[in-house]
Amino acid sequence: MSLGQVELALRVIAGLFVIVAPTLLFLGLWRGLEAMRDDELIQQVHHRAEMRDQSPTRADWPVDTLTGDEASPLSETNMSVVTCGTCGTPNMQDASYCQECLTELE
Repeated sequence: MSLGQVELALRVIAGLFVIVAPTLLFLGLWRGLEAMRDDELIQQVHHRAEMRDQSPTRADWPVDTLTGDEASPLSETNMSVVTCGTCGTPNMQDASYCQECLTELE
């Protein structure tokens, strides 16, 4: 086998690797994601989408609301908070603007 044929064979092998390797990696990722999916979560999202499609108004939608301390992401820390006068969202003490409505804080 001459040197030109060896070089050609190596280039063909490298080309096949460049084409096949990403495809195999993608298929492995796809199967891994399928194995990790949460069927219960998918069913809940599907059920909510069906309810939304059937309901012409938002009043019938299920609402996951947290009240009081549960609603504030800052409640778990010992940071002082400033409540927005416009929307009532708790913000960090040193924040200049509300994280929810972007109103300037006092």
